[in-house]
Amino acid sequence: MYRCMIFCICLLAGFSSQADIYKWTDQNGNTHFGEKRPFDKSISYKKLSIKAQRVNEAESEGRLKSIQQSADEIEKSNADRQAAIDKADLSAETKKRSHAECDNVRKSLSSLDFGGNRLYKDSDGNYSRMNEDDRNIKREQFNQFLNENCR
Repeated sequence: MYRCMIFCICLLAGFSSQADIYKWTDQNGNTHFGEKRPFDKSISYKKLSIKAQRVNEAESEGRLKSIQQSADEIEKSNADRQAAIDKADLSAETKKRSHAECDNVRKSLSSLDFGGNRLYKDSDGNYSRMNEDDRNIKREQFNQFLNENCR
């Protein structure tokens, strides 16, 4: 008896959960959907019937594969985007370093031209003064570097 009452209650609850869907267009041309008919009697409405379809397992598996393929494509796209961002960052950093190096060479060239007879440190760590020929050679090297890298 108890089981029969539970079955009847579940059956009635199932019927009461059915709802109708109505579609209507108002005076402004906007389309509306609702569970209740419009209050205005002058508005025409249409009762929609919605049918749920059961999906077989083959279709469901195909959709899951499709979702996995979409996820893989999104992951690849994100990886490509991150690689492009990293490449742009590296390019900007290289350009910044190159710009700083060009500024240092210009500064060295300026100090070579207007610095007078200063002491310079050679590759061995010894200090010496440059003669005019050494200055011209250095000047040519600095100008060559500037022409090749800083234009």
